Amino acid sequence: MSIEHVRAAFERWHAAAAAGSDLLSAVHAACAPSCVIHMQNGEDGDLVSTEVQTTQARALMPDLAIEIEDLVCTEERMLVQVAMSGSPSLIFRIARGRRVFHAQGAVVARVNDQSEIVELWSYLNPGAMLTFPPRSGPPPLPPPSIAPGTEADANAVGWDWQRAVTATEFLAHILASAAPGCIVHGTNGDIGGVEILEYHFWVVQAAFPELAVSFEAGYVTDDRLIAQFQFDGTQRGWLGIAPPSGSRVQSRGAIVARVGADRRVVEIWIYLAPGMGLIFPRRDR
Repeated sequence: MSIEHVRAAFERWHAAAAAGSDLLSAVHAACAPSCVIHMQNGEDGDLVSTEVQTTQARALMPDLAIEIEDLVCTEERMLVQVAMSGSPSLIFRIARGRRVFHAQGAVVARVNDQSEIVELWSYLNPGAMLTFPPRSGPPPLPPPSIAPGTEADANAVGWDWQRAVTATEFLAHILASAAPGCIVHGTNGDIGGVEILEYHFWVVQAAFPELAVSFEAGYVTDDRLIAQFQFDGTQRGWLGIAPPSGSRVQSRGAIVARVGADRRVVEIWIYLAPGMGLIFPRRDR
């Protein structure tokens, strides 16, 4: 296994998209037949089972566009960060009175020595603006001018985050590691300071007061930390336009961070989809 295998898998995916297939469907061109898909509702499926969610996403946002913003590769995995936009269907437009939605997303994939994706985590929430209504504010300042950290620095931050077992603790650990002036990229497309991070967690915890967090995976490359986790809780409050249901749901999420030499985080990308467990209840329960 090498970083070349990972890049080759990405090139196959990218070539399929360039040939006319949309980015979501094109990923199949790089996947092994037995590829395991870790979905955002906490369920694990295969290439066929994910088509249901993809079809419904297209129904809600028929002209959904996805553009790749960044690619990070290690010797085994790739992180693909994307920007999503589209015009929502009528019911969504009524719900928020918006004509165009913007959101951030990411895909993490594990690749074998045949340049095939054998495991894939999808963090794509095109309806993020329904859960996290955007907040306008002044343009953020450039990220703090701190020298890039090493993998040891990023690992140290990652291990500290993984000590958290509740969402409250998780937020506290992230905030404690943030450098003054840290830039945060929200799931809903907002860009600002740590107040964006606090807002996202406030929305989720208002709906799930006793929210537990468990970490699925974490890896680093150079100064970049990728933390993958699950939220688990019972919906007691409103989540965007979704009223309290009393249902226990899970959702997968990820946070990507750029770590400085002093082990302070200078830039964060949040990928949350707490409503996925409500829209697509797990079938294995």
